[in-house]
Amino acid sequence: MRIYLAAVLALVALASPARGADWDRWFHVSWGPEPEGKTPTPRIEASVRNDSPYRVTDVQLEVEGLGADKRLVGRRVVWALGDIEPGGESSFVTEAMAGAVTYRITVTSFDLVSVGSTR
Repeated sequence: MRIYLAAVLALVALASPARGADWDRWFHVSWGPEPEGKTPTPRIEASVRNDSPYRVTDVQLEVEGLGADKRLVGRRVVWALGDIEPGGESSFVTEAMAGAVTYRITVTSFDLVSVGSTR
């Protein structure tokens, strides 16, 4: 029971906001415009790679649209689809933002599911 409790407390500590600096190392987001003609509304497709040693779920990301002058023109919250195992990827699609020429996408929260397998 003590080992189980210690493991749970360690996972909670690792997911706390104080560990946010690690998120930059744990998650890598890439994106690009969705090919023309798939939908009447322009969208961007993105993927998020999980380089942490943990299976995660409910990965929330903030998408910021930036204009040509690098100023914020819009912001929205999106979620990656499903669980992401260590070394795995998930994806999401969101509408393009009017006036945005580039995007800054960051992971803002996630839930730990388990420690990854040791294959």
